[in-house]
Amino acid sequence: MSKKVELRIPLNRVEGDLDIKVSIEDGIITNAKSVGTLYRGFENILTGREPMDALVITPRVCGICSISHLQASVNALEDAYGITPPPQAIRLRNISIMCENMQSDLKQLFLMFMADFSHEYYKEYDFYKITKSYYEPFHGKLSKSILQATKDILKIVAYIGGQWPHTSHMIPGGLSVISDDLEVLRIRYLVIKFKQWMEEEIFKASFDEVKEIDSFKSLEAFIDKHPQSHISYFYKVLKEANLLHIGSCGYGFINYGSIQNSDGSFVIPKGIYEDGAIKELDTTKITEDLSHAWYQGENTHPFESATVPNVNKDEAYSFSKAPRYDNKAYQTGPLGEELIYGNKLFIDLHNRFGDSLFVREFARFLRPLRYVELMEREIEDVIKNINEPIYSKAQKPDYSMGVGLTHAARGALGHWIKIGNGKIDKYQIISPTTWNGSPMDENGNLGAWEKALIGVEIKDVNNPMELGHVIRSFDPCLVCTVHFVGS
Repeated sequence: MSKKVELRIPLNRVEGDLDIKVSIEDGIITNAKSVGTLYRGFENILTGREPMDALVITPRVCGICSISHLQASVNALEDAYGITPPPQAIRLRNISIMCENMQSDLKQLFLMFMADFSHEYYKEYDFYKITKSYYEPFHGKLSKSILQATKDILKIVAYIGGQWPHTSHMIPGGLSVISDDLEVLRIRYLVIKFKQWMEEEIFKASFDEVKEIDSFKSLEAFIDKHPQSHISYFYKVLKEANLLHIGSCGYGFINYGSIQNSDGSFVIPKGIYEDGAIKELDTTKITEDLSHAWYQGENTHPFESATVPNVNKDEAYSFSKAPRYDNKAYQTGPLGEELIYGNKLFIDLHNRFGDSLFVREFARFLRPLRYVELMEREIEDVIKNINEPIYSKAQKPDYSMGVGLTHAARGALGHWIKIGNGKIDKYQIISPTTWNGSPMDENGNLGAWEKALIGVEIKDVNNPMELGHVIRSFDPCLVCTVHFVGS
């Protein structure tokens, strides 16, 4: 006889309240629901306010990716106002957002994802002594080093924006804070110091050696050559735990573009990656499906969407909406960045393992490699152009609309604004976790991590570690996705 189990698992580490409800039959997950349990209301809080208020309010959506929300917000206003900031402002914006993304990547990887492997559930595994020694929460040798290194890299944000989190240094037309010559030199020093730390503490190898990993075969060669690298530990842990192939949803990737160039293009292009091909992104095809979300209203484009809760709605089970592109479900995140960038390593890994939790998390692992080198380039350009302006005055029409797209640590982040009579008439936010953690849509398509859980084997229903690893590989951030407003 088959054995059926229904589980409700809260996953609330750091960022928001998430419940995962699964049906398990004979040890295999057969159905999954992602439940965002809290309603916030930033879109409604913003309605009727001055457009510039969005620059102060939207960074409060999240304490981890506040600069990303600021970037999306200022992009939306610049689109509405028809203004392009000077190149020097773009360089400094890029540096600050890369700092935020890098510190998020490293904390998520080592303090959240790898920390799970120091759990006594794995005490009989060969890797356990290593994972407990390095990654155990509060006690692991690497944990303290991660906290110090990410604290240092965030000093760069303070030099550029005055504070972190919830900085509001970006304004339509450029920056509101001027970094002096000494602060710029300190930024360069901190970038160099951070690169050295990554080589010595994380990679146990030079950046150039890690950059030479361009295939699964060369990854195995690197692991053999550098057995004490955390790249090696990461791979060996997932291999021994038999996790290399699980957690694929099979969906394509949506990317909004990452690290802006002065001409408006992106270092990492925007687009859709699907079936091994890159397709042009058409933002008019983005809609918000409300069929299984606790909201009332029609499924429509974000410019026309509303955020009106309805907790008595039949078939609904989450405060997350279900964004869709061309009526299809997509995923987003670092892996999508690497694929659309044309990274040979991740194209090979994706062909071999699909979008498994291994490939998804490994993309997050190596993304700081590119960011550090881009930051080195950007800060040298800032120094060369130290006397360039960082602000161009914007004209502010009473009636306009704009969309602000960026790529946050967790993926595609978009803000949509309509301005009427000089005030915010409509505001909509679609965060990366709204894409990845969405509920089912009206066509029966599951959200990305709901789909990724189907077929996963759970060895111990009293300790469903495999489920946690799959969800953690998406780096869920529920506070960005569902929003609370007090009375």
